[in-house]
Amino acid sequence: MNIFLVFCLTGVVLLLLGWGMLRPERIYEFPFLTGVITFSFILPQVPGLATDSFLPETAFARTIAFTIVCLFMCWWGWSQTARPLAFFRLDFDEGRLLIIAALLSIVGAYFYFKLSRLPGELTIAVQMTGTPVMYVFFSRLLSYGLVIAALCFARRFSWWAATIIAFDLVFYLDRIVITGKRAETVELIMIFMLAWWWYKGLAIPRTLIIVGVLLGTLLMNSMGDYRTITKANSAPVWDEIKRIDVVGNLSGVLRDGGEEMRNAIVRIHHAATTMQFDYGKFHWNRLVFSFVPAQVVGVDVKQSFMLPMPPRARDFNPVVGTTETGMADAFESFWYLGAFKFFILAYLLRRIWVTANSGEFAAQFTYALSIIPSMHAISHQTDWVLMVWVHMLMFAAPVLAFAIIPYRRRNRYEMHPPSLAANG
Repeated sequence: MNIFLVFCLTGVVLLLLGWGMLRPERIYEFPFLTGVITFSFILPQVPGLATDSFLPETAFARTIAFTIVCLFMCWWGWSQTARPLAFFRLDFDEGRLLIIAALLSIVGAYFYFKLSRLPGELTIAVQMTGTPVMYVFFSRLLSYGLVIAALCFARRFSWWAATIIAFDLVFYLDRIVITGKRAETVELIMIFMLAWWWYKGLAIPRTLIIVGVLLGTLLMNSMGDYRTITKANSAPVWDEIKRIDVVGNLSGVLRDGGEEMRNAIVRIHHAATTMQFDYGKFHWNRLVFSFVPAQVVGVDVKQSFMLPMPPRARDFNPVVGTTETGMADAFESFWYLGAFKFFILAYLLRRIWVTANSGEFAAQFTYALSIIPSMHAISHQTDWVLMVWVHMLMFAAPVLAFAIIPYRRRNRYEMHPPSLAANG
């Protein structure tokens, strides 16, 4: 039965990848990208666990079956008829947007720099707390500046936008190289791919995408070794990096199974056995954890905002640095009905995507910064994109309001400086 479910999961993932190959724009869409993250991160971990006799009986089958349902929900939610979101229908002054991009980039770069100066043992392959968390929180402003500049640059060449992009890339690439961040790497690529798709109609050849997926799968399971090297030396040591056994690491995961899916199996089994669920309180607690600063309000006050959660399994001791997958928190929230978290996420992303394709800058900005956290709903937790949206409302929305063209100015558009209007 377990082997049959492995083949079923593989088939579903290949269907998502094949769906994305049918049309050029689908390589930017959520179902295909869900297939990519599942193929490269989840799927290699599964075969070795299928024959693991130490896992509870039926636990593997339950987790894989639920994963298949979650993947289906990602496709089903996206396939729903979706109209553009009216609140994204805004026109922006390009000059002001670039001013905002420059300011956000400078502020974000400061915190990126502060973060990069911390010892590797505080920032690489660990659960960050305290000062590093604050630096990461505000360094996100650099990403906002980069996306704004990239969209402006793709629409029309500008030395100002090019300068902002070059400035941001220095810090982005530093973090990618030093910490081996997969998410930042893919996000950086997606920002420029999306900008060129929306304004130039250019899509990366699909054969190149498939090559990238296969190469990413090969490298994915060696990032732990890469981070170990950079953590020990606070910088990459290329002689040691070249000795990483990339093929051997992937073979080991295929043979023995991966820790992330093992974590998911244990958590889902515990929830199914005890029938104790959090009914979405997980998301509230994550919001409190991320946005209520204990340094300001105090640990006790912050803790008082937290809602009580069902107890974890006593024997659950995940390896430090591993994730537990979004399937685990979805099941722990609403049993099998937790799969609808993925349906809702896919539907919301679909509406943002449709709005972005209609030429709305605000939707393009939002989608470019939402798609990678949304992929993490599979590999990490379902709350990542919610955290991103709240952060945007706190920091991006207020500053972008400065660049909105008032209604009367829009009626006299030709008399004012060029702007990113609704039709691009």
